[in-house]
Amino acid sequence: MSAQSPSPTGGTRPVVSIVLATLNERDNLPHVLDRIFRQSLPSCEVVVVDDGSTDGTREFVTDLAQREPRLRPIFHDGKQTTLRAQCQGIEAARGELLIVMDADLQHPPELIPEMVRELRTGAGLVVASRYAPGGSPGPRTRFRAVLSWGAERIAKLLLREARRVSDPVSGFFGFRRESFVPLDPRYRGYKLLLFVLVMNQGRRCAEVGFRFEPRTHGASKVTQSFDFIRVFLIETLLAKRLERTLRRNPRLGTRLPPASDYPPGPRIEAPRRDQSPPGGGALPREPI
Repeated sequence: MSAQSPSPTGGTRPVVSIVLATLNERDNLPHVLDRIFRQSLPSCEVVVVDDGSTDGTREFVTDLAQREPRLRPIFHDGKQTTLRAQCQGIEAARGELLIVMDADLQHPPELIPEMVRELRTGAGLVVASRYAPGGSPGPRTRFRAVLSWGAERIAKLLLREARRVSDPVSGFFGFRRESFVPLDPRYRGYKLLLFVLVMNQGRRCAEVGFRFEPRTHGASKVTQSFDFIRVFLIETLLAKRLERTLRRNPRLGTRLPPASDYPPGPRIEAPRRDQSPPGGGALPREPI
């Protein structure tokens, strides 16, 4: 069950919607929001989708939303993975330009104005890239480097649109609302950009370089698990099917076939609060 805050005051649609998916980010979120609200932007809102945090994140967001009309919280009981949480935020957002980013301070909010300028001057998609001029992947283990390299190569091998950007698995990107195709709510995963690249359908792509920063607050959610590879492959194959579907019928939009129509494979389900994912253990966390 989700709960959503009232719309910002005045009933006027914001130009920019910034979507943050959170899970136990009480230490980071105040800093992220403060830095976002300090940016020089057109009218904006920040949509925070929280997946059952237990560290006080939800209470902090609820309290701040009473005083900050630009903040719109959405609460979900249970972990549903980053992909689904971000989709919920996008579907609830009201801006014509959307920015998706993490809430753990690894994505610098100071880049948002530049990303918005790119979108307002004709780009259909802007990707904050670790590999564009001025960017850096930052410190990481050899395992993470190899895993990231492999995911990037898989994305570029299978998805035509992924070859147009240097960092197709970035979690920090922006796009125009009219290009977004709602995904089946049963989809689970971590890399929404794979789908947004496909949805862009040849519109101009822009990149801005950024340094991927290490965490400074809270515990890392990174798990160096090969189970992530399984989830990533399923995401990429679903994005490939979306690519083919939109190529056949670019106007298909919300009439895309449901997840049940895709080739059979391992199911990725969001567990209820009292239920572990299939096979036991926790859902893999994003390691890239």
